[in-house]
Formats: sequence, C-alpha cells, structure tokens
Amino acid sequence: MKNSSITLLFILLFFFGNLFGNNSDRKQISIYWDASFSQNRENINREIIFLEEFFSVYNNVKIDLIVFNTCILVSEEFFVYNSDWSELRKQLTGIKYNGASDFGILPANKEQDILLLFTNGVQNLGEFKTTLYGPRIITISNQLNIDKKFLYQTAFYNNGYYIDLLSSDVKQAVQSIYDNKVLSKLQFVNSNESNKNYVSGIVEDEAGLLGNVDIEIKNKNIKTITDVNGVYNIKANPADTLVYSYTNKKTVILTSGNAKVINVKLQEKSNKLDTVFIMSEKKDTEVEKVIIGDRIVEKRSLGYAVQNISDQNISPDEVKLGEALAGKFSGVVMGNNNDSSQMIIRGFSSIQGSNHPLFIIDGVPISRNRGLSAQNKSRMDFVDPSNIADITVLKGLAATNRYGSLGSNGVVIVTTKTSLVNYEKSNRKEEKKKKIKYNRYNGSLEFQFKKKSIFIEVLENYNNVDMAYEHFLSFMGSNTKNIMYFIDSASYFFDNKDFEKGIQVLSNLVELYPNDTSVLRVLAFNLEKYSLLEYAEKIYKRILHISPNDTQNYLDLANNYYNNKKYQKSVDLFNKMSNNKIKDIHTFNGLNSQIKNDFKSLVSNRNQSWNLNNVNKSNFLLPKYKLRVVTEWSHPQTEFEIQYINPEKHFFTLSHTKERNKNALNAEMKEGFLSDEYVLSDLKSGKWFLNLIVPEKQVLNIKYPRYLKIEVYTEFGFSNQKKQTHLINLDTVDGTKIFASFNIK
Repeated sequence: MKNSSITLLFILLFFFGNLFGNNSDRKQISIYWDASFSQNRENINREIIFLEEFFSVYNNVKIDLIVFNTCILVSEEFFVYNSDWSELRKQLTGIKYNGASDFGILPANKEQDILLLFTNGVQNLGEFKTTLYGPRIITISNQLNIDKKFLYQTAFYNNGYYIDLLSSDVKQAVQSIYDNKVLSKLQFVNSNESNKNYVSGIVEDEAGLLGNVDIEIKNKNIKTITDVNGVYNIKANPADTLVYSYTNKKTVILTSGNAKVINVKLQEKSNKLDTVFIMSEKKDTEVEKVIIGDRIVEKRSLGYAVQNISDQNISPDEVKLGEALAGKFSGVVMGNNNDSSQMIIRGFSSIQGSNHPLFIIDGVPISRNRGLSAQNKSRMDFVDPSNIADITVLKGLAATNRYGSLGSNGVVIVTTKTSLVNYEKSNRKEEKKKKIKYNRYNGSLEFQFKKKSIFIEVLENYNNVDMAYEHFLSFMGSNTKNIMYFIDSASYFFDNKDFEKGIQVLSNLVELYPNDTSVLRVLAFNLEKYSLLEYAEKIYKRILHISPNDTQNYLDLANNYYNNKKYQKSVDLFNKMSNNKIKDIHTFNGLNSQIKNDFKSLVSNRNQSWNLNNVNKSNFLLPKYKLRVVTEWSHPQTEFEIQYINPEKHFFTLSHTKERNKNALNAEMKEGFLSDEYVLSDLKSGKWFLNLIVPEKQVLNIKYPRYLKIEVYTEFGFSNQKKQTHLINLDTVDGTKIFASFNIK
C-alpha cells in the first residue's frame, strides 16, 4: 500500500510538472543500459555525473529503463521530479555485468522523445534496429574499446548525438543535446577509390596502430575515424586543415597540402612533440588474382604469363570445352572443329612428339594426345562448359616451374562448379569400395561416463541456482582465460532448467573471444546440445561473418536453419552451395557429399509452401544407407580415430591424424572445412559400438579445448531413420572412449 501511494504521488507530481514546466520537463525518455561483460563497469562515476547534469536540465521526466545483455534484465518505469532521480540511480548502481549484448532484442520505441543508449557499441550477437520517426538517440560510451562507427552513425542517422565520457565536457554535452546539436557525417572510403581528392594513411601511437581516432576537416561538416588497423581515408582539398584527436592523446592539427598519404603518430598529452609522416602519392590499384590449380594467387607474383576467364565469359551456346576456349586466349590455336585435344599454345615443338598443353581438370592431370594421329586423341568433350567455374592458361617456359616437363607446352587449368569430373574424389570412392579390413576387438564395451567437472561440483554445493549464480559471478573475473569455466558452469544452469542464466554465462565467450572461430564453434555446439538453436544461429552467423572464405561455415548455418525448421532459408542456402553460387567460395569439393545428402534429406520433408522452383530434380531423390556418420571438429588441428565395432567384436578404424591423413588434413585447411562423413550400406545385423581414440601425441600449440560433434544416423533415408548426436571434449578422453551404440537390422 505504501509503495502504491509513493508511485501515485510521483505520477501526480509528474503530471503537474508537465502542466507548468518548461519544454525540457515534458520529455519522455528511454534509457537502454548495456549490462554485458565487456562493459565491465567497476564504477559508473562518469555515467552518474552525466545523468546528474542531464536531470538538472530535464528535471521532470518519465523514464523507461531497460537493462539488457542476452535478455532484458530490467524493464521498469521511473519518475524524475525536480531533478530527483535517486530511485533510478539506486537501480543503476546495483547492476551486475555478465554475458554478451544482444541488441536485436531491444524494442524500437516510437513514443519516446529521447533514447539514451549507454554502451560500448560492440554487437556480438543481434544488431540494433531503429524505426523511422523514432526518438532522438544519444549514444554514450565510457571506454576505449568501442565500436565508434556504430555509436556515431546510430546517433547521426537518428538526429541524436554521440558522447564519449572519457573526453567530453559533461555540461557542454548535455547542452548540445538540449540545443539539438547536429553531428558531422562520417566518411568511409575504400582504398581502391582513392584519387586526387582524397587523403589516406595510418594513425599509430607508441603501442602500435590505433583504431577509433577521429579525423575531421576543420570548419567543414566532414569527418571519419580510423578502422581497427589504424587506416583512414578522407576527402580533403590542399588547403584543408586536418584535425587528429583521440582520448588522452595530444591533438594533431596540420594542413594536407598536396600530400596524398599522411601517417600520424599520436603522443600522450604529457609529451611535447607530435610526429607526422607525410608520404608521396601512391597510386592504389586493385590486385588481380587468378586460380592456379589448388590456389588463388596474385597474378603479379607469378613470374610467368597467365590468362584467365570465368563462367561469365562462357556462352550457353558453347557446348564443348574447345568452344569455351576458342578465341578467348591470345596465342592459343584450336584444332579442327575447335577440338581442345589438338589445342596448341606456343607453336609446334616437335613433329612426332606432343605439342599440346597439359590439361588439369579439378586439380587432376588428364592424359593428352601423343601426336596428331587420330587414334592418339584424348578428347575433352566430357567437360560440360555450363559446369565450368574458371579456366586459366599458363604460358611461357617459367610455367614449367610448377608442372615440370609436363607443362613445357603450356598448361590449361579447368575448375568445375560441382566437380562432377573429380578424379581425386573418384579415387577415394574406389578406395572405399575395397573390402574393409577388420581386426579383433579385445577391449571393454562398457560406456565411460564423463567425470563431473570441479566447477559443477562447486556450484552444486549451493542450495539454489541464484546462490550458485552469485558464486559464478564472483569468480568470473579470475577465470577469463579458462574456457571450461564458462562451458561447465553454463551446463549446470541448463541442467537445472535456468536457461536464461545458462545463456548469459555461456555467451561470455563471445565477449572474451569475439573473433576466435574455434571457440565460437564450441559455443555453438553447446547451444545446440540444449536445443538453443536461435542462439546457435547467431553464433554461426558471426563465424561466417569472420571467415566468409571457409566452406564449413555455410554448411553449419544451412543445417542450423534445417534443424530450427527455417526450411526456406535452408533450401536457399543449400541450393547456392550445390550450384557453387556463394560469392566468396571457389569450390565446395571437400563437402560435396555432405551437402548433397543433407540437402536431399531436407527436400524429402518438403511441403507445398516451399519454393523449390530452382532446385535441381536430382535433389528430390534421397539415398538410403544403413549407417551414416558425420563428424565435425572445432579446431582445424584436431586429431582422432574412430573404431567401428561390429556384433562379432571385430572392428575397422577411420583415422583423422597427421600421421595417416596428412594430405586430407592439408586439403581441409586449404578449403576451410572441419567435417567428414562416412556411409555404409552393407553391415552385419546386430549391435554395433563406436570407440573414440585420442592419439597420445597431440599438437602442442592448441590453446583451447577441442570438441567433436558426432552425428550417427541409422537407416538413413528410410522411414525408420534414427539420429544420435554426441558432443565430446577430447581433453576429457583418457586414451579411448566407447561413446555410442546402435542396432542394425
């Protein structure tokens, strides 16, 4: 009753304050307060000082407070009357910081006049959304490690203002808000756009390259900031004055003159000298790259003549490889009827010997003709031009440095889109067709249960999850380099059905290791383990953003869509992979088999609402296997072996070790995939076991835990298909581990 009376009193005071107060008093204000781990506010003195000044101007207002990390922690109304904001202050000073920040969960409020966003701007999960005709957004930071571009542009495009509490005069900042002061628009120019009207360079200090440095043209509405590598580009005339500023650094002011490259070294404010390096103009040109067999290299670094065309240069009317080659390469002469097998690059070198170039199809040399006699032809008509992604022709004697005497007449390298003519893959298939060699298994078939983590044991000593959570928070700061502290602690909260706390605990890894894809993949695996697929999707998207050239990241995201029943998104991504239509990927060779089987499995669940117009009809035929095992590992240097033990206690072994699979591991690194599948259609009936073996000699430079995610499908493609998923931390395996069993009928 007492609290209700106090609230009623505040509402009445607020009403009369609005009735008789000035314009600033009638504002409705939202405060979005970032409580993620990276905010790390041991004290909020600067924020308190700012709000004291703010509420001295906006002294009778209604405040909607939202405190957030991975979820909305607090959503509460407060009333400020006669500059008294003591209740709001009490709430803010009691906040505990943990987890990642998900800006995507924040409501876009059109009703408010001003939105104060207290954050460092680092968006590791969801992105901040604004609405047309929304409130003025004031972004406020109190750290050096910030995303200044986001903070500045969010304020700029929402008629707001950006305040850096480390360097701003608070009284002046609040006055700027009150006066509706306008920010300069930031310029961001790609280096290959530089011309006579632009100045570029780098900014550094004693410690190295410096990001988030403000660079503006004095007395003009032009400004930019350096990126994480200290690089900047800005439009400037010779008479313009450039101003370089950064928190706790001495400001540098100079005239650009005719210089096109200006590198600046900022000194601490206590130092007297500023060092400025002005360099002569350097013309930036886009570096041309070409595909040379299994590599993408800079053309200028080769040292021999190269010509290259892509599928864009091949007409649909060209139905033979020779037609795709004809007339597109200088110094290249085709045979009769554009016969590519009689193609010549540098003229005849012998009468009886071969004068024709070496053909490399998807990395595999193809035997060529041994002269001009018809019986010795090796025609290339099996290559479908519509399936060609790229053709490169190597010319000049120096090209033999790569292919030896075989390349003495030149080399034609053809890379296909779907690798239908993939000899290397065919060879692997032939090896799999060979009779599997079984050995006698003499070990135990008992399951080895994981020993409980010390972190979980400590948390289980508390009476409830809230007390356990307080313990976790109190020791979090001293365990930031121990990834298992977060994984094991999160599993305690998940197992106790407190998913909100579990997500917050686990998401700290995004804050601590925002660009480490191995750690992020472990995070995604653990989120999937507890069916938190929406959060796993955000992590897979972040991994893809960090490493768009790694094929594994596209397959992971497509399967996440599939498992989370976002079927159309999954279909569209699988279709792009199947047709080699991903912008940053040259080939999906290493994952072709998985992509096909997963895509066909997805399409087999189709209904009339799906758009499958562009899907090849071959994907409507689902293969059938008695057993399909898909293994994915978190780190590219992960080594392991899996024994397949049949009902008669005989086994065969599949290895993923440098000792036995060096070439395969190198191919994985080159293409960027971290998974493999194994399928069998002819197996003995009865109970099978899978035994994991971790080699004694491990790679020493792996800093983080290595995880395996193993999916075991039985009766794949049949109506009685079953699936098991096993997530294993290899560092907890003592030599071997029986981890799965299944029945084959």
